[in-house]
Parts: sequence; C-alpha cells; structure tokens
Amino acid sequence: MSPLSRFLPLTLTCLSLTSSAFSIPTRRQEADCLHCEDEAHGFASLNGGTFGGRGGEIVIATSHKELVDFASQEGPLIIRVEGEIVSDPTGFEIPIASNKTIIGIGESAHLIGGGFSIPGTSNIILRNLEVSDTRLVDDWPGKTEDWDGIQVDAGSNIWIDHVKVSEGPLKPPIFLINDTSLTPHTSSPA
Repeated sequence: MSPLSRFLPLTLTCLSLTSSAFSIPTRRQEADCLHCEDEAHGFASLNGGTFGGRGGEIVIATSHKELVDFASQEGPLIIRVEGEIVSDPTGFEIPIASNKTIIGIGESAHLIGGGFSIPGTSNIILRNLEVSDTRLVDDWPGKTEDWDGIQVDAGSNIWIDHVKVSEGPLKPPIFLINDTSLTPHTSSPA
C-alpha cells in the first residue's frame, strides 16, 4: 500500500460532502431581516402608521451607487446596509423615495461623507445606522456646502431609530431635524 492510498478514501469522502452536506447561503438568504417589519411607535404610529418598505423586496446595499439606486426606486423596498459606504461625491444627500426601510446589518452599517434627504416623501424608516463626516473640516459652522446627515423637508410618517449622526468618529453625535411628526431615537447603533 502506498503512503498516499490511505488518504484517498478521506479525500473522496470530503469531495462528496461539499455538494450535499451543507449549503452556502445565497445573497437573498443573507438579506432576510429580523427587525425589518417592526411596528413603529410614538409619533411615527400616527396618521395611519409608518411601515416603510414592509411587503417589498429585501435588498442589500454595499456601495454608494447601490444605496442611491435602491433609495430612489418606486414602491416599497427594504434596503439593508452592509459595512461602510463612502459617499461619492462627498456631501451627497441620498434622496429617499416614499415607502422605504433603510436598516443597517450589525454594528458596522455606516454612511461616511454624505447623508440622507427626505424631500417631501413619506413612510420612511431609518434604523441601526451611523452617518458621519458630512461637513468640511475647515468649515466650522458647516454652512459652506450645507451638508446634513439627515435632512427632512416636508416629510411625513418618518421613524428614525438607533441612528447616530456625527461630524466624525472622534466627535460627539449631533442630530438636526427640520420637520414635525417624527419619532427620533438618537442612540448608538444596536
């Protein structure tokens, strides 16, 4: 018996297991979300409630382009944000169409150098995200470009939960809203 022949059965067994003993999750399976269909409470439960993208497809955004494209689509959509996404161009506020849930995956969901805009749209949920570095370092009052982490103009039925908005990783959180009928919860991502 050759020294290699005693390993041959083990190798063949392992090769046969790879196709049937376990399955690798697909991108769609990874998108499934435990909290994507939670009920809004507080002011966000008024006017018929805030349900975001409930009933829509669940997608994952891993780039700024994907996040912008998903947020602008018509109809309900649940957008999972995975990892750090750097805004391109810097300062771009992603306009969110009505009936969207944007929810981070884990503790690393982070939009850097840009923010979100809710321009008169409704039924928006933002959860479990961090938004930072939305102003120029040399612009102390932040008015040169007027970039915001989250800008709400005439929006309605908006639920913001576990969202941290800050000037940067070493700065304290800030949170500015220019609207009413909102339920903000400004704590660290959970």
